[in-house]
Amino acid sequence: MLIRKLIENWRIYLLIFLTLLALAIWSVYFKEPDKNLHIYILDVGQGDAILLQKGNQQILIDGGPDSSVIAGLGKVMPVEDREIEEIILTHPHADHVSGLVDVLSRYKVNKIWYSGIEYDSNIYRNFLIETKNKSVPLLVPKIGETETIFDQGKITFLWPGENAQSYKDNLNNTSEVLRLDYGNFSAVFPGDCEVQCWQGIISDNKSLIANVVFLKVAHHGSKNGSNDENMGVIKPKIATISLSKDNKFGFPHKEAMDALQKNAADIYRTDLLGAIDISTDGANWWKN
Repeated sequence: MLIRKLIENWRIYLLIFLTLLALAIWSVYFKEPDKNLHIYILDVGQGDAILLQKGNQQILIDGGPDSSVIAGLGKVMPVEDREIEEIILTHPHADHVSGLVDVLSRYKVNKIWYSGIEYDSNIYRNFLIETKNKSVPLLVPKIGETETIFDQGKITFLWPGENAQSYKDNLNNTSEVLRLDYGNFSAVFPGDCEVQCWQGIISDNKSLIANVVFLKVAHHGSKNGSNDENMGVIKPKIATISLSKDNKFGFPHKEAMDALQKNAADIYRTDLLGAIDISTDGANWWKN
């Protein structure tokens, strides 16, 4: 009798445990997304991959140097969500485009913005082939072209537009540069934009990069991407740098860090922190 009672109690405790475990798993993997806009600077090593996410909608800017972007997306996207509304490829260097081939093979993507620049590399060629295989539209934005996103957001493309071919000898200067507005929150995503690219934007659209809240630092903290001139205009309250530890380029460069520290309130780096989550409700913003 005692043994039978112990067995029955054990079964009850096991059932309770399994029920609680199932609830815990459900709460983690199937919880409702919050109502804020999240900017995830994914930790993809020496490369760029940034996810803009509001609820079940996403915009992916670049895909990093390899398939590590898939793990990064899996950590922040709702587990049942297999669709990314759009991708923006800033430029076709391997550390920005490589992971997009994996993204296209695993997620439904509705459209892709890119510069349309020609570039002879196997990785970029594979990316273009995959977009064709998946029938994903490729769009080339003009300078000043805007797109309404999420519930109160807007993207404005600032560079390169028709200038792309003029800078094809340095693909960094053909980077798609865009501004995001979400309520009172503003952000600039410049890819690997270098001095000539910044000079063009400052000449024609200085007001659209001035005094923004958030900056994804150009070219992984290179001195060619951040200097006293452009940082003195942008003056971000938050700046993030995507790079790997002990990278062979010596990023971030001292000159870039000096320029940022003079003008940025808070600087966050993936080589020190891993993935970074900046959130906003359109009125306030914070790092999670």
